[in-house]
Amino acid sequence: MAKKASKPPKVENLTFKKFLLTLTVSKIKDLINLYNDDFAPEDKPIKGYSQFRKKELIEFLDESILQDKKDILIQEFEEDLIEELVIKATSLITGEHNVESIKNAAIIAGGKGYNVWFSSKYAAFKASLHIENNSVQRSCNCKIGSLGGLCIHQMAIYLMLLSKNMINRTQIPFTLNKELYDSIQKRLELHASQKLFKIEPSIMFEDGYKIYVNNNLVTLEWGGDFPGKTTKDISRKDIDVDRWISEKVTDLIVRYIKVRKKEGKPSKIVIDSYGIISKIMEYEDLVEKILRKFSALEELHLPTDKNGLEEYLREGLKESSVDLEIEPPFSAYEGEEPYIFVSYTHKDKAEVYPIIDKLNQEGLKLWYDEGIHLSTDWCNTIAEKLMGCDLFLSFISPHINESENSKDEIFLATEENKPFIAVYLKETDLVPGIKMRIRRIQGIMKYQMNEAKAFEKLTTEIEQLIDQ
Repeated sequence: MAKKASKPPKVENLTFKKFLLTLTVSKIKDLINLYNDDFAPEDKPIKGYSQFRKKELIEFLDESILQDKKDILIQEFEEDLIEELVIKATSLITGEHNVESIKNAAIIAGGKGYNVWFSSKYAAFKASLHIENNSVQRSCNCKIGSLGGLCIHQMAIYLMLLSKNMINRTQIPFTLNKELYDSIQKRLELHASQKLFKIEPSIMFEDGYKIYVNNNLVTLEWGGDFPGKTTKDISRKDIDVDRWISEKVTDLIVRYIKVRKKEGKPSKIVIDSYGIISKIMEYEDLVEKILRKFSALEELHLPTDKNGLEEYLREGLKESSVDLEIEPPFSAYEGEEPYIFVSYTHKDKAEVYPIIDKLNQEGLKLWYDEGIHLSTDWCNTIAEKLMGCDLFLSFISPHINESENSKDEIFLATEENKPFIAVYLKETDLVPGIKMRIRRIQGIMKYQMNEAKAFEKLTTEIEQLIDQ
């Protein structure tokens, strides 16, 4: 008799703490009331929790509630919670959600990672879900997702993967009612199609040349007058796949440089989810080849040593092709009226642009760097615009620690004693230099608020500072 195939394991377990992180504070209070009424020992009800923020409250409950009651509480709330998440996530996929919509969805390098970008009236979110070896890593910069809860954005990815048969219903970390799933399955199959999920290149150049890497299979795709596409099986070659790709990318970087004529320019990498720059730096012969070609151009801005080369290659890298498609929402203000200077890192523009666009629609005058290539004159322009502004608005995330331009702007703003508003997009451990500069500035912790409340607080603070 044939042995029955075992079910694949779940990609993650929905622990009690993760479950609480997924609930709203209102629902958590309902859970506490149920526990106190039906399950808590008479001498140990849950009390004194109103003083806690959500994260602290969850830690308190995880320590206070008896272990054997946690599964019972999950069962009491799971069905309604999952149904609500599934319905909202489905509306995101089908475009029927009242507030948010999917801007783009991409399968990233190797086909094991999934990124989805969402946009709303007040902000933009990015959710990621990576499945490998029957385990999952997921994240989202929305209020629930940033704490580690399962948000509607991550749920949308789970539903997309189900509809594409990347995973099955037994692998997901929650109980999905079959009747509910059957009712939405056809709609999911229609919308979560290949058209919605596009494959993201592992490496991409500014001229659109793309490289896709899937283990030993490397696909090259190029445009221009003679576009084409080819796939190489590197396992058939007498060379390591990393070395082969490193050599190929090196040749692509210098392909437009004509050494004898001393003309041309390097081709810039704009996406490197594969980590090819780090790999190239490990090969001294490839580093020397690039530097030798660069030296033929006799241009002062090109690097002349290994450290300078790595910094040059990493300059301007984008997280995905979606970042390349994000256009500035409006022209920066150039008039004589009072205006706000907006400081942000370009890696955060997907989240920043919707906010400043809304401020612009409210009638506020804003000046911001629209992404023009940096030059000496452009740096002077930024400094002049900052010194002439009436209010300095800084959007802060962990990316700011890596951005010399953003640091310079903050330092100049504090030296000029500009009225300063700091909006924290994510929880950020600032480097000492920035922390010292803005230690007395009360920031807006946007990542801890819903979008409407954060925007209302921002506009209120702007009005107060402008009126002073």
